[in-house]
Amino acid sequence: MLTWNFVMQLITCTLGCIGFGMMFKVHGMQLFYSGVGAFFTWIFYCLVLDGTNSNFQATWVGSAFVAVFAEVMARVNRAPATIFLTTSVFPVVPGKALYNMMYYLVMKDYALSKESGWSLLMSCLGIALGFIAVEIPNKYLTMLNRKRKGLPLTDHMERY
Repeated sequence: MLTWNFVMQLITCTLGCIGFGMMFKVHGMQLFYSGVGAFFTWIFYCLVLDGTNSNFQATWVGSAFVAVFAEVMARVNRAPATIFLTTSVFPVVPGKALYNMMYYLVMKDYALSKESGWSLLMSCLGIALGFIAVEIPNKYLTMLNRKRKGLPLTDHMERY
């Protein structure tokens, strides 16, 4: 697994996500941590893809890692988790599948367009389910912890 190609993927993935963070004015250690998150997201994605040969599962695991990483970094840096979530998830965003789907659609190759569209849909679903699998337990644990400490719940948490 540790080939020159894989090492180059890790380097370019990390630098690309750092560059993306710079475009959105992420500064200092938050920018560094965003790059670290992208680095490990790509490692998890590649390990699962190599082991299962399932893009959906690899995307799900990668995005679940990103969600956990973003929550931890939000607490460490006292910053919104969205900063780390948006910049570190880019390695698993299915840009190639979207490009291929649109290309085949324009070329009127509807069978390949449908196949690429299905791959795109499964990748997007994997990202969403990975985020949800971490976010829902996190919200409930936060709510239970606030109740245990006797702290008031915020308005949006009282509905649960």
